[in-house]
Amino acid sequence: MLSWIFLLVGGACEVGFVIFMKLSDGFRTLKYSLLTILFQIFSFYSLSHALKEIQIGIGYAVWAGIGAVGSVLVGMILFKESKDLKKVLFISMIIIGIIGLKLAS
Repeated sequence: MLSWIFLLVGGACEVGFVIFMKLSDGFRTLKYSLLTILFQIFSFYSLSHALKEIQIGIGYAVWAGIGAVGSVLVGMILFKESKDLKKVLFISMIIIGIIGLKLAS
């Protein structure tokens, strides 16, 4: 169970990493650049601990899926990116896949 918590934290840090990377303006803003690096380190650290008990294929897919879904949602909410039906449909499919992988492991 703890490994799944590490995986969720790692995925959340992946979302934070992408947010701060966008805000860093191509690593031109020091504060956001440092936060980008910090969140990426936490993300990989959490993923590495999760993979001690979770199969690599499942762990990586879930971690990447959390990052992808979270990044798209943050883009839509915070950065006012498009919210078209196709995007929502395919993000929903990723969420279903993540749930399926968790149930299968």
